[in-house]
Amino acid sequence: MSRKSQLRPRRAGVLAAVAAAAAGALTTFAPAGAVSGGAAADTTSATTARIVIGDSLRGCTGALIDQYWVLTAASCFADDPAQPQALAAGKPKWNTTATVGAKSAQVVELVPRADRDLVMARLAVPVDGVTPLEVGTSAPTAGQSLRVPGFGRTKDEWVPAKPHTGAFSLDTVSATGVGITGTGGAAVCKGDTGAPAIREVNGKAELVAVASRSWQGGCLGTPAAETRTGAYATRVDDLGVWITNVRHSTPSGTKVTGSPFTVVDPATGHPLTFVQDSKNHLWSVDPQNEGWTDLGGYAAARPTAIANPADNHVIVYVNGPDNKLWSYDRTTGKWTEFVPTPAGTVLAPDAVPRTVVDPATGHLVTFVRDTAHHLWSVDPQGEGWYDFGGLAATDPVPVINPNDGHIVVYVNGPNNRLNSIDRRGAGRVEFVPPALAPDAVPSTVVDPATGHFTTFVRDAANHLWSVDPYGPGWRDWGVMAATDPVAIADKAGNRTVVYVNGPNNRLNALDFATGKWTEFALTPSGTALAADAVPQTVVDPVSKHLVTYVRDVNSTLWSLDPQGQGGPLWVRFHGGPSAP
Repeated sequence: MSRKSQLRPRRAGVLAAVAAAAAGALTTFAPAGAVSGGAAADTTSATTARIVIGDSLRGCTGALIDQYWVLTAASCFADDPAQPQALAAGKPKWNTTATVGAKSAQVVELVPRADRDLVMARLAVPVDGVTPLEVGTSAPTAGQSLRVPGFGRTKDEWVPAKPHTGAFSLDTVSATGVGITGTGGAAVCKGDTGAPAIREVNGKAELVAVASRSWQGGCLGTPAAETRTGAYATRVDDLGVWITNVRHSTPSGTKVTGSPFTVVDPATGHPLTFVQDSKNHLWSVDPQNEGWTDLGGYAAARPTAIANPADNHVIVYVNGPDNKLWSYDRTTGKWTEFVPTPAGTVLAPDAVPRTVVDPATGHLVTFVRDTAHHLWSVDPQGEGWYDFGGLAATDPVPVINPNDGHIVVYVNGPNNRLNSIDRRGAGRVEFVPPALAPDAVPSTVVDPATGHFTTFVRDAANHLWSVDPYGPGWRDWGVMAATDPVAIADKAGNRTVVYVNGPNNRLNALDFATGKWTEFALTPSGTALAADAVPQTVVDPVSKHLVTYVRDVNSTLWSLDPQGQGGPLWVRFHGGPSAP
């Protein structure tokens, strides 16, 4: 059947709804219909999504192709289902829920195709425990057999509780679609808009097309005179690049830039990650709760965050609009703009603020550099801004000395020498060479094994160095640091572990106690880290494992738990800036 045939428009399963609305009110929910056929096999139903749009306004079917993404028909969401190409990208006009198995999630973003009746719908939270349906990559050919599962009507049910499936023959192939015909009494009915057309290849199911419109012969409510069981479905086999790009994009269509920063939210006990996107929007993501949230265009550089022990609020600090320091209270949703420095300077364009809780006062104190490379601290509850002078070639790193409660700041200082500044104690200390890379940012921890401050930093030749001024001094760990290292004190293991973006942009870890290096495999997508990616590691509050967050070459956010069940476990933040 050609695309120009006068098929009965499927209209996202809303023909009955439109008629009822015209009469006055929609009294019953008639989903966009289920395939007239037998009950779907478990392997099929596992990835088939029931989509409910509005207050039972429309019903459709879709296919889970990613933990965060459902592929379905754009006509389901269009104001006029006969004009799917008019659907705008962004948040759905009507509240929409997608249910896969026992898991329901809100649809929070639509990414439509302009050339066919197709849309990718992003879910607010991931569908875990289900292997998504694989998208086929080879062109369909006439004569192939397909099966179509759906949640719409059958020949004798208005609202099936479970998906039904029907067998179809593939008749015609065009550039963007296929014509199919039901066999054995199968038909695409109202409610099956967006239903997956699946073929078997070597015993493996793969998605070929998405149902768009049909004759609806044999479906409940269709006139008995209509016996045709043909349908038209939108091809997806040629859209691999587009689908991949959408999955790797943020909810706004932007990409993750810079590096993530993760803290544990005291209110939920969940790791909460903040990232900057390519439009300088700040995003947060909690995959165990509300998913991705756009916090606005406030992030000129990488964000950092801290849990304030005074009230358990998570506070985010960013180099914001006009390169002024801003903070965001994630609990209250309040943004605060800091007054300029007394010198009238603004932050360096790429400056990343770092904040600690001062044990002496309980105040949050932030350290940052300005355009003149001056190191500043600011305590908005106390002395305000304080100028340490021209000591900051790159971003400072404040650390609390557990012995006296002093804040000690480590910084790549004049002539690219490592400096530490203890304003209340020893003052400034400049470390002897090696010289650091001009853009190197140190990472300092109190090593649980020794109780000493130990700093890790890279030089201009990408060598990773450690320095313990109270122990062995400087030590060269080789050409292992493509970007800045991140060190974390693993108190449970009484050791320090250092994570680096290493050779060939693989994630590497150094056990500082044993001197053993571990190189981790590529992500399950086969991707290496982005060339400028800096990992960030936290202790997971539940497992107590060290979990590292990092961005890959596709700008996708990943986490890695080296102690995951069965070995190192990579988890992708789907759709992320895996904002979704």
